[in-house]
Amino acid sequence: MIDEFQFTDEEITLLVNASLITVRDIGSWWLAIPGAGIFMKTFIKGRQALLRAVRKAKYQEVLQQNLEERKIAAVAKLGMSYHIMDIIGAEFVTKIQTTSGWLLRLKE
Repeated sequence: MIDEFQFTDEEITLLVNASLITVRDIGSWWLAIPGAGIFMKTFIKGRQALLRAVRKAKYQEVLQQNLEERKIAAVAKLGMSYHIMDIIGAEFVTKIQTTSGWLLRLKE
């Protein structure tokens, strides 16, 4: 980092003290994001709770509207809609338009 980006020792010390980088080896560092661990823990627990709810549903499918109305404690911090969009985007479920609304079906 010193050679490639021309950081001084004082600047690197400042970044380490601010917890933005952590020392990996002599002359190399890891980028650190404060609070990322707490976010990831909350994110994973919410995703698992939502997928568990879909798995327990009959035929492993549930209407999105019904899922949004449920109260799941692990999902509370980031919000139900956030986690629903996450499992759709990660392709854990397929989203199918029905006359009753969007149906979320667990992928095989």
